[in-house]
Amino acid sequence: MLPINDSEIDRIIWEEIHDSSSREDFAFYMVHAPVDARYRDEANARIREMADIEEDAPAQYLRAIDRIRVLAETGNATALFHMGKINALGIAIKQDLASAVWWYEKAMTAGEPRAFANLGWFYQSGYGVKKDPQKAFELLSAGADGGVVSARAAVGMMLMSGEGCRADPEKGIQMLEEAFERGYVNAGNHLADIYFEGKHVPRDIERGHAWLFRCVNQGDERTMAILGHYLVAGTHGMTDVEKGLSLLEEAIEKGYLLAFSWMAGLYKQGIGVEKDLEKARQWYERGYAAGSKTCLEELARLFFDNRPDQAGPDGQSLH
Repeated sequence: MLPINDSEIDRIIWEEIHDSSSREDFAFYMVHAPVDARYRDEANARIREMADIEEDAPAQYLRAIDRIRVLAETGNATALFHMGKINALGIAIKQDLASAVWWYEKAMTAGEPRAFANLGWFYQSGYGVKKDPQKAFELLSAGADGGVVSARAAVGMMLMSGEGCRADPEKGIQMLEEAFERGYVNAGNHLADIYFEGKHVPRDIERGHAWLFRCVNQGDERTMAILGHYLVAGTHGMTDVEKGLSLLEEAIEKGYLLAFSWMAGLYKQGIGVEKDLEKARQWYERGYAAGSKTCLEELARLFFDNRPDQAGPDGQSLH
């Protein structure tokens, strides 16, 4: 297996789009997400600068794709993988899963570990190919051995349930722990769920919370919101309203939009806190201002659910 190095792909893309007047070019760069992308902050800044510009075609990104294709045709493993990814996600071109599979298979032959992992997920979910759990396990295992930490976590989860393999919860836990230690924070969330559920290992509430706190300590805003909600609502065997609200607010400060609606929902329903529709409204409004469509929908629902009854002369509702 070859080491993962996207520096050349990153350079090619930026050379083609750095002077683009299309917001879409920079949005596609963020979606494409080369490993250790050097220009992420600049791309984000350009997207914000052009927020009011009407969407247009990402013409310059197409030039980058042409260059990546030419490089792939020389047998470059990284370029082969990225052609698969471009087709799989429909980055600046029409999504083409059959082409994605073709490019990924070429990249696998060239020794690109991420191609094994991505194609493994295709076979696991039946995405673009016929679902095949055994083949998925084989490909994801190869990707994990090649250093793809998210694939290591996926293999760990498959070992827990016996999906495409013989169940081995002990080995599954080990692989999930290894994935977390190697930087894949979401493996900690998987471990927390495993211990909370107690299906494949003895139920252990304290260990489940410990894994969530480890994810929080890595700065993961999604886990901050999840753990915060658990602690306020007391749904997972531990209650700490003050800590829970603090974690939700920290997730909000980090830009995790769902935390706005979760916070508002606690006040709307009086879960773990005193019911307060005014506070709920304020959190929904803040979430909408931050870009949450969910908060806008909930704000409208809050208004209609709590408006004074408007009845006609015979007690009929007026519409």
